[in-house]
Amino acid sequence: MRDLLLLLSDSQFHSGEELGQSLGVTRAAVWKKLKKLQSFGVVVHSVKGKGYRLPFPLELLNGEEIRKKILASNVSVKVCFETNSTNTELKKQIEQGCHLPMLVVTEKQNQGKGRRGRQWEGGVAQNIMLSFGWCFESGTGAIEGLSLAVGVAVARVLDRLGVANIGLKWPNDIHISGQKICGILLEMVTDSDVCKVIIGIGLNVKMASQEMSSVTQPWTDLFSQLNIIPSRNDVIGMLSNELAAICRSFDQGNGLSDVMDEWLKYDILIGSEVMLQSVAKQEIGVVKGITETGALIFDDGQSVRHVYGGEVSVRKQ
Repeated sequence: MRDLLLLLSDSQFHSGEELGQSLGVTRAAVWKKLKKLQSFGVVVHSVKGKGYRLPFPLELLNGEEIRKKILASNVSVKVCFETNSTNTELKKQIEQGCHLPMLVVTEKQNQGKGRRGRQWEGGVAQNIMLSFGWCFESGTGAIEGLSLAVGVAVARVLDRLGVANIGLKWPNDIHISGQKICGILLEMVTDSDVCKVIIGIGLNVKMASQEMSSVTQPWTDLFSQLNIIPSRNDVIGMLSNELAAICRSFDQGNGLSDVMDEWLKYDILIGSEVMLQSVAKQEIGVVKGITETGALIFDDGQSVRHVYGGEVSVRKQ
């Protein structure tokens, strides 16, 4: 599938015969592959006498290009065309004894993971779906508040790209003018005295409305904000550098303290009335900020308490 998509990525017409010769298959096999691409949601124009083309040029993920952008030489890169989820793929690599840090990216996710069991929509060859793995030699105690710091890492990259009105919504969503552009999911793999963490990031680059029809909250993407489609390979390299810097700082015992000021600058909940929803109940209160361990400081008018991300969802009132 990737080879066919690469041939079509220039948005020029290519005949079935030409595609078949390039791929070493029959025209009938090309037609089947094109149908499969269309079943993935890829729009392919077909014009009799001209052939097939994509409606716009496409940049595919390229491991060599991503590797050039990553500053640390010890980060390995794995590019998939299709996988259930990058977090699952990276977990499999860890179980097989891969070296960390490691980056896994994909063009298509079949079972992308979101927070609290939700599915993350992604499209095909349009957005960024990545997982970054790091081994914390100092153990599980080092990673308190890490998901919030990852939000800061993403915000830094968005700011560098020229995106305005960036907001961080506790515990791990990134919004632009109140619309979600990115989600974060951390998973931990404990191993003896060390702690291996998988950081999953889904960043909307260019979303198709039909792909987001099941999403119930307002959303946006980089194309809508910038009027251009930035190179996904470049953005992934930038994200990898920021994630490595954050993980290195946490491994040294700095925790959230190094990024607390940046979090507060982007925090869209502080001072706001919110609904705190858990399995058992709903509560209304005011957000007073976050603690250095990443907990939300919640004031319900009678008491002030610390709330952790795995327990609840939060909605602005």
